[in-house]
Amino acid sequence: MSDMKDSFRREKGSLYSLVTKYYIFFAAVVLILTFLVITVTNNVLDNVSYEPNAGGIIDQMSLLENEKYDKIRLESYVGKDGYIEVLDEAANVIYKSKASVDNVYNAEELEYIPKLSGNTYYSLDVITKNGGSSGYVLSKYSYVNELDEDDSGIYFGLVEVTILDENRNVVYSSNDSEDQLTEQELSYITGGDDENIYMQLYDFYNKSGDKRYLIIHADYSTNTIDMMYRRIYMTGIFLFLTIFAVSIVFFVFHTAVAVRKPMSMLQDAMAELGQGKRDIAISYSGPKEFVQIIDTFNEMTEKLQKSEEEREQLEAERQKMLADISHDLKTPITVIQGYSKAVSDGLVPEQEKKKYLDTITLKADNLAELINTFYEYSKLEHPEFQLIRSNGDICEYFREYLALKYEELEISGFDLEIDIPEEKIARSFDESQLKRVFENIISNSLKSNPSGTKIYAGMKRISNNVAIYLGDDGVGIPDAIRDEIFKPFVVGNDARTSGTGTGLGLSIAKLIVEAHGGTIRLMDPEETEYSTMYEIIL
Repeated sequence: MSDMKDSFRREKGSLYSLVTKYYIFFAAVVLILTFLVITVTNNVLDNVSYEPNAGGIIDQMSLLENEKYDKIRLESYVGKDGYIEVLDEAANVIYKSKASVDNVYNAEELEYIPKLSGNTYYSLDVITKNGGSSGYVLSKYSYVNELDEDDSGIYFGLVEVTILDENRNVVYSSNDSEDQLTEQELSYITGGDDENIYMQLYDFYNKSGDKRYLIIHADYSTNTIDMMYRRIYMTGIFLFLTIFAVSIVFFVFHTAVAVRKPMSMLQDAMAELGQGKRDIAISYSGPKEFVQIIDTFNEMTEKLQKSEEEREQLEAERQKMLADISHDLKTPITVIQGYSKAVSDGLVPEQEKKKYLDTITLKADNLAELINTFYEYSKLEHPEFQLIRSNGDICEYFREYLALKYEELEISGFDLEIDIPEEKIARSFDESQLKRVFENIISNSLKSNPSGTKIYAGMKRISNNVAIYLGDDGVGIPDAIRDEIFKPFVVGNDARTSGTGTGLGLSIAKLIVEAHGGTIRLMDPEETEYSTMYEIIL
């Protein structure tokens, strides 16, 4: 009952209602923001005029002086179709921001282009006669630096007058002037060939002291937004709101369906998982987030299945281990029980009693050795097991061990080949435990091979590690157990039936090597000339 109450407290409605609530909230926020945007935009459109500001280019004087013309920000300074040109002192175009233009200038024409500073400008009046043009009056206005009657100083006024005939020939000029004005010069005075483009001239000097002319072609065709564009803009917003409102309803239902499908699949799969089914995999394609959730669920079920298989395998190995331990213990116990009972019941002749008692002693020693081996293996697997390390020369330690082992091997009829470098390799290791590794490997060689077999013992430095090699050229290890040689109780059939092995020697060696932070492996036949070779990396 408490679980049910807790579930009710945690449930906050269906996913469908949650999605619907969020969509309604989102729609309301968007509508409010849209209303605010429309209101603010209308106020801006009513009060703002978009006009080019050529002076903004002059504010970037450092770029002009360093002739980094392509770095100049034009943006709103020249208008939509506006551009700039830079001329040298001879009026040759050395840079243009608009590649499609191909203007040509001469030094005289530059005089008639309006100056950006506004200090000088020209006024052109047409002289008409009999309804047609018979000439022009060109007036030049500029600042006059002289005192007038009121001693007012500098003032802006007419400084030059030029009269032209209908062919633009100079008839009269108040100052020295050209004999004739070109059509291009007259065009500059009247504002240029394009009525939407206004030209202005600005002269400056670069860092090297060379004079340059900047010609600004400002586009004033889009200086205001007319009512037609405003109506188009407002109609677009209205259509947007209509489409948005319809889309809200569609997406609410579509999203709810899209969310409900994977959630239902997950719910069904988890129900099957709760019933004990492990082989579960959901096939789904859709939004990335749900695909990731489904994939995570599939990975989880796969790991659960794998974990269950591993558990079953470990249980089978545990059962096998118990059977092997029982077999290894039962054999000597059976012999001891049988022989001791025979002696006790007086069934053994007096002259045979010593042989029976010697056999009982041998089997008791074997049993003690088995129990000691089991104890050592369980001790190494205990979480609290720790090595007793000491720093030393591992090369010298290995040589001393082999020197003590040499006589035993020679008596047993085995040859020993040693390859240890004449250098000092410092390592921190547990001497007694590492000796047990060597003993277990060499003991296997002695048990498994006939006299005359060569035992190999070698060592070499590998980068920051040391590699120890132990092996023989004997009968080798059966292919059937090569991959499981380090598992506990894995021995050849002959060793099991003869009682000469428990299958724990190499397992113990592996635990000791790994406790040192190293690795041990059985090398592949193609890696060595010996039939059996173990590589230990420390």
